Amino acid sequence: MKPGPLIAASAIFFFLWAVMPVTLASHGSIGSGSVIFLLSLISFAGSVEFLRAMRQESPRWRRGIPFVAVCAALVLWTGMMEWTVTVPDLANRALLFLLPPAAALLLSSFPDGCRDGVRMPLIVVAVLGIVSLFLAFNAFLKVIPSPVPAPGITEFVGPLYALLLMPLVGLLLILAGVACR
Repeated sequence: MKPGPLIAASAIFFFLWAVMPVTLASHGSIGSGSVIFLLSLISFAGSVEFLRAMRQESPRWRRGIPFVAVCAALVLWTGMMEWTVTVPDLANRALLFLLPPAAALLLSSFPDGCRDGVRMPLIVVAVLGIVSLFLAFNAFLKVIPSPVPAPGITEFVGPLYALLLMPLVGLLLILAGVACR
């Protein structure tokens, strides 16, 4: 198994780390939506290539399809929002929160000989995926306007999650890919 496609698939997990320097370097002319779109595109291409290679190596390759689907939805949503209309990016956040559970499924699609070496990253990503499912549910609830505007858990936990835990999932994907070389 080649680690290159899995490393490319992990690009979206570093979105906040990429948005900050790019926005600062471009003095705000390149927005966060463009950076997320580009990283989503890279992750989508890497995940499709990884899934294509996994078809020959593992009978559980279909478990990687949700990751490809979330990356595709993120590419479509971010591209549509960036270049056609401007709306709050609550759905964008909800899609980003769906990435870790899909990444756990992607890791579980590894071949048998490799799965033993990536058991710990799989467990960590699965636990983070459960946390992110709650955050995604809360973000989807925010799309429906509430009668009393009040900050929710997403506003408090979301930045910490995006800054620290999402990159951790990306690093674990990279480590899993290198371990299964």
